[in-house]
Amino acid sequence: MKFSTKTRYGLRILLQIAETKDKKFVQGKEIARAQKITEPYMEQIMISLKNARLIKTTRGCFGGYALTRSPSEIKLSEIIELFEGPIYFTNCVEDKDSCDLINNCKAHVLWKKLAARIKNIFDNISLEEIMLNKI
Repeated sequence: MKFSTKTRYGLRILLQIAETKDKKFVQGKEIARAQKITEPYMEQIMISLKNARLIKTTRGCFGGYALTRSPSEIKLSEIIELFEGPIYFTNCVEDKDSCDLINNCKAHVLWKKLAARIKNIFDNISLEEIMLNKI
């Protein structure tokens, strides 16, 4: 399993914004330059982050991007699920009608339990913990 570039860059962008204490808002050009991504691609990611209410924006010479909540309140699962979708390893965990064998399948039970455990891990890791290397 690999996470998409949007997930990886989204996390890095949120970390950069969270770590910028001297300014209220971080400008897009500064983020794109620091993360070594193009501004158009960064903007795509920012739209998703804004629609998910993880960041807010303001215009003007002191404008840019800021977190909507404290880094301790933003969970890794929010970021992953925003870009990757729900944390499932197989279709049968999400859609029970996708497999005729689901009622007698021990593998289904495994996939369901693994997904729940992984999601629980991601639910319990905050942006702040990642910033402070406390994971």
